[in-house]
Amino acid sequence: MTPVPFYIDPAHRPLIVDKRPRPQGCDYAPLPPGGYEYAARPVFAAHVAPGDLVIASFGTTLGSPRNTQRTWPVNSPYVAAPRPWDASCNCPDCHTVKSDDSRPVPEYGRVVLATDDGVCDVWDADDVALVIPASLLLLPTPA
Repeated sequence: MTPVPFYIDPAHRPLIVDKRPRPQGCDYAPLPPGGYEYAARPVFAAHVAPGDLVIASFGTTLGSPRNTQRTWPVNSPYVAAPRPWDASCNCPDCHTVKSDDSRPVPEYGRVVLATDDGVCDVWDADDVALVIPASLLLLPTPA
């Protein structure tokens, strides 16, 4: 997959989608059956829908031109179950977010895209996620 810039954020920072690392010999799980890279779309975390498959976030790499943001694949793609962030949650990730003084509360708030084993996956609402929309997942039909 050739890197493709997406211009969807208000600051017009280019977002470049890289090919996911192959699972052999690394920590990245393969996409599930029916999840195809070509169906991936960048969306604001606040717009991730239930059932979307989250496969990467975006981050700025050192020395990147014009604040270009590249994909940072998640180790294991997961199905989103988004909900508003609850500041009273005491899971390890929520505690880290609350106690990180260098991370001010974002203008648009925070969201939780999924909870696994009682730990929330907290995102700033205006962060960009790379997802395969639920409508584009070609999941096998149950037998």
